[in-house]
Amino acid sequence: MTVTEKWLTMGLLCLSGSVIFWLPLFSDIFYVPMQNAFGFTKTQMGLLLSTFGAVSLIAYFPGGWLADRFSPRKLITIALVTNALTGFIFSTLPSFEICLILFGIWGVTSAGILWSAMIKATRCWGTKEDQGKTYGILEGGRNISEVIATTVLLTVFAYSGGDDKAVSENIIWISCYTLILALLVWRIMTDGISIHEKQPKVATNQIIYILKLPVIWLIALIIMATNTAMWGTIFFTPYATEVFELGEVGGGAIGAGKYWVTPFAAIAAGFFADKIGPAKAILGFCIIMTSGFLMFGLIAGSQELLPFLIINVAALTATVYALRGTYFSLLEQGNVPLAATGTATGIISVIAYTPDIFMPTLGGMILDAYPDASGYQYLFLCISFSSLIGVVAAYVIYRKIQRITNLKI
Repeated sequence: MTVTEKWLTMGLLCLSGSVIFWLPLFSDIFYVPMQNAFGFTKTQMGLLLSTFGAVSLIAYFPGGWLADRFSPRKLITIALVTNALTGFIFSTLPSFEICLILFGIWGVTSAGILWSAMIKATRCWGTKEDQGKTYGILEGGRNISEVIATTVLLTVFAYSGGDDKAVSENIIWISCYTLILALLVWRIMTDGISIHEKQPKVATNQIIYILKLPVIWLIALIIMATNTAMWGTIFFTPYATEVFELGEVGGGAIGAGKYWVTPFAAIAAGFFADKIGPAKAILGFCIIMTSGFLMFGLIAGSQELLPFLIINVAALTATVYALRGTYFSLLEQGNVPLAATGTATGIISVIAYTPDIFMPTLGGMILDAYPDASGYQYLFLCISFSSLIGVVAAYVIYRKIQRITNLKI
């Protein structure tokens, strides 16, 4: 693989790993407009995302199996084309039942077809010494894509009047872009992913060996805590809209603005993790994440505290995406076999992404039951408790890796 091909591959991985989630996570930026356009309650909005999460959870393990047997080019192309075609259906603002089916399909395409293939391709893209930087570049690149896209989409939405038609038009734009990207992946990427492409298939005894590795379960807990926190950041948009009374465009601006933090956080965290060690860096990030959500949970929001909202949203977003840009680097530091990366990712993800099932619905139920600022406080307190579990898991894995390192000295 030439240098040009290598960086084109990373670019396509970044773009694909970003756009695959735009439709199922459309509410991240357009929560209130989407709710109004489709006529859904907050609980129904949560059920859609929970459906996406539940199907994703089931699809992660077979997705890991696929990633160890088929090339990323084939898997990513299939996932993108499917998302694009179903996106056109979504743009017609169909019934709640049809939307449930669409969100289920997106769970299969993102978790069952694309996710593990992307993670394995990224691990092979870098060397053993720069896994933090490698995954930081992936996450940073994905976030740069999201920054540009969300800003453009929000601008188009505001310019179009911010009505139901504008919601539908944005979904069409996303679907067209996804289809074009699928064609680029098919034409530019190669079936091989690196010098490691000839790795042997994973046998049943290797899967059992991976299941017995403590580092697999610890990584899963860290990612689970981070993923719970990520759902918390999605609620920043309605939080700013309803509690801080910023309006739909203003709330959307908070949602879009936070993405300007994420690329720098992920890439910088990757380099930082390579310098001090991924496990140590991740422990620090988990502590910051827990503290930030705890502050939101204990302090009632108001217009007078707008600077606090902006600062804490920026800090929490940076920390969450710093973790997203580094936690898979623990696969290398934890000595997980390279050939089994896809399978390991699938196993980890089954545990790590369980919040995709309960967090959207839980959040919607809490906010429907407590429609004022207290609802968001209860939600953020739940997230801070989950983040504390991440702190404990990160500390345990840090101590384990530290002991292994000391034995080698």
